[in-house]
Amino acid sequence: MGWLFWIWYGIGAVLLLTVDVPKVLDFSNGLFLVFYALYALYLIYRAELYKGMSDQSVSSSTTPLWSRLILSGVIIWFGGMALEWIGVHSGWPFGEYEYTSLLGALIYGVPWTLGFAWIGVVAGGVLLSSSAKHASAHTSALSNKGSYLLVRACKVGVWIIVLDLVLDPVAHARGFWHWEQTGGFYGVPWSNFVAWFVVGGVLSMVLPRLILTVRILRHATFLYQGMLLLFGLLAWQADIGGSMIVALIGILLAEGNYRYDTRR
Repeated sequence: MGWLFWIWYGIGAVLLLTVDVPKVLDFSNGLFLVFYALYALYLIYRAELYKGMSDQSVSSSTTPLWSRLILSGVIIWFGGMALEWIGVHSGWPFGEYEYTSLLGALIYGVPWTLGFAWIGVVAGGVLLSSSAKHASAHTSALSNKGSYLLVRACKVGVWIIVLDLVLDPVAHARGFWHWEQTGGFYGVPWSNFVAWFVVGGVLSMVLPRLILTVRILRHATFLYQGMLLLFGLLAWQADIGGSMIVALIGILLAEGNYRYDTRR
């Protein structure tokens, strides 16, 4: 799955940063979000479920990880799409905005690929918020399921906000969607970032508790950094200096997270 995502990523990055994506290839924008989601879920599939939880049914042979991930993905897709539909038609909780068809066919005003964007963003945040296999000091906290999921949800929310501070202004500038008001962060209202933190954190709770191998955490970090790099360069191209700076900070934070977790 990784090779498919990175090939699509590479071709798309070259086109976006040079001649732009031809009209005939508009469908590739939406497919990128699908591959992003599938790759993030694939990395979770390659991780390990925490075996010490009280809910043993999650890690038992009767509930394999792949089936739980499919269910979790479906929940996140419908949850994300439902909130996007509410947002488009009411302006709550993200703010007043509308989508164009550049990301795919619209379902009641929302591109069908947006559900996959939510899967990719949430799953990527969960991966970065999970501990490496040998970090025993952190994995001991997994014994308390409720508190662990709450702390992880807050971490996921932070990773998502950093990504959204880069992604949203660039997407707005390139016409993927339009905000109705001015102000905020390059035209994106601050309520949008608060909503992403809350919604992303809540949706992350449907994904299982994980212990990552160092290799999987490395790949997850590269995935997050790759998204920030692409949209950071697009921000530089569109003269959105704030998003470009946030992208650089996010890349460094993700690298620091990886190195801290794998060395302690």
